Amino acid sequence: MKIIRKVGLSDHLDSMGFHNCIIDVDQDESYINYLKLYYSDKSPDNLLLDLRVSETKFTPKKELLEMGFENKTYDMVVIEWLSAQNPKSRFDQNKPQLPGQRRPGLGILKYCFDMMYIVAREVIKDGFMDIPDHMHGAIMYSKKFKFYNPVHEAILQAILRDLSDHSMLDISWGMLTDTVYDEKKGESQAYDPSEQIFYVSERLRRHFNSKAYRSIFSRYYKKKRYRLDYDEMVRKRDRLLKTKQIVDI
Repeated sequence: MKIIRKVGLSDHLDSMGFHNCIIDVDQDESYINYLKLYYSDKSPDNLLLDLRVSETKFTPKKELLEMGFENKTYDMVVIEWLSAQNPKSRFDQNKPQLPGQRRPGLGILKYCFDMMYIVAREVIKDGFMDIPDHMHGAIMYSKKFKFYNPVHEAILQAILRDLSDHSMLDISWGMLTDTVYDEKKGESQAYDPSEQIFYVSERLRRHFNSKAYRSIFSRYYKKKRYRLDYDEMVRKRDRLLKTKQIVDI
C-alpha cells in the first residue's frame, strides 16, 4: 500500500471514486504471486487490479545469439497476467471494447510500470518480462517495454509509424484478421509475440543500447512499410464476431 501511494495510484483511484482500497496478496502452489486490489470489499465485482507474477531465468534464444548478442542469463519477473478494470464503467463509442477485454480499463498502466520499477529494484531483478497475447497489449506496453529481439521491436514501431492514422483498436483487429500488410513483401504481417522487457539493471540496459541492437533495429525499421486494408478488416472482424465473443478472441 505504501508503494501504491508513492506512485500516485491511490490518488488516481480516489479521483475516480474508488475509496477504501483493500489489497490481497497470495502465492499459489505453482509459485505464481498474486496482487489483487479491491475497493470497499473483496468481492469479484469490486476487483480493480489483478496482477500475477512469477520469477524466471531468461536466456536469449539461439536466433538472437546468431545476431551477435551475448549468451547471458537474466533474473526476471514474469508478468503472467495483468488486468485493470473499472467496475463502474461500461463500453461505449468513446471506450470501445478491445479483443479479450471484459471491462473498460482504469488508465493506470503508467502507475503499474512505476510500481514494477520499485519492486524490481528492491528484489534485485534485471527487469520485468511479458509476452503480450494481443497487438494492443504490445502497443500499450511499448511505452516502457521493448522487445528483446530488435527485429520484433522494429516491426512494432514501423507499424505504429505507418498506421498512425488508425486507432489502436483497428490495428489490433488488423493483426487478428491478417489485414496488416507488409508492402515490400506483398503479404500480411503475422503477429509473432515474443519477450517484451522493461529493463531495470544496467547489464540489461546495455543490451538495448548496444551497437548490434540499434543497428539491427534501424535496418529493419527503415525498410519496413505497412498498410491496413480497413474494409477487409471490418468484413473479417464482423464475420469472426458472428461465431465468437470478443472477450474470447
